[in-house]
Amino acid sequence: MAQWLRDIVGPFYAPVVIPTVRIITTLVLAYSALRVIDSALKRLHLILPPSGVIGLARVQQRTETLRHMIRSVLRGVLIVFIALEVGSELGYNISGVWASVGIVGLAVGFGAQSLVKDVISGFFILFEDQYGVGDVVKIGDFSGVVEHMTLRSTVLRNLEGHVHVVPNGNIQNVTVMTKEWARAVLDLVVPHREDLSRVFQVLQNIGMKLAQDWPDRVLEKPTVLGVEKIDDLGITIRCIVKTPPFKQADVVREWRFRVKEEFDRAGIGFARRPTVATGN
Repeated sequence: MAQWLRDIVGPFYAPVVIPTVRIITTLVLAYSALRVIDSALKRLHLILPPSGVIGLARVQQRTETLRHMIRSVLRGVLIVFIALEVGSELGYNISGVWASVGIVGLAVGFGAQSLVKDVISGFFILFEDQYGVGDVVKIGDFSGVVEHMTLRSTVLRNLEGHVHVVPNGNIQNVTVMTKEWARAVLDLVVPHREDLSRVFQVLQNIGMKLAQDWPDRVLEKPTVLGVEKIDDLGITIRCIVKTPPFKQADVVREWRFRVKEEFDRAGIGFARRPTVATGN
């Protein structure tokens, strides 16, 4: 095969064909290595032992975050490696290039302190599992879902679809709203005339039934904390329950629906704002 190709291309075999084949082989091997590593990282969660529904979700989030970061680093390393290999095949002096890279790297290092800070901060964010891809976080004035992470920056997308790119080195305080579990809070306002002991008993029954019907979304028995506030409108009663991340809104909607039905059956009313009479 090689002799047949050499006979066809003649004098172009050594200076053109061989470097071209080597360059293509390098590109294919680099692309294949990136795909294999990415595929392995996608399956990393299969060997990490989760603990319950929350543990499984957290392992998946952390695996996705790790995959994003490692892939970004490997992509940069492979690009540099491919560029040097292609330069070598095209006849450039690689030793001189490496020396130039070292000098440029030293010069850039003095002016890239913020970049180094970003990378170090990104490493500790990943190592300490502060947050991951899929978490809802608030960083400074920005909040949203963590859509992408690298060692240099964190990408957030808010409810309006706006994308915020936050350098990791600028992150001082982070509020994670979906770390392991969330809490659904239900406030109800009943008139002053209602028997609170009876209201509490009805709410406890509703909570027990909700926990039985939704074991995958209600992680523990709902708690009736008691009277939160008393004002002219009525008596505010607060109830709470622990849920998986992102599920608190669904639980609260179903909870309100059941409270309305049970209160109607029990003859318990909700407080109403007094109407203000207006004169002609």
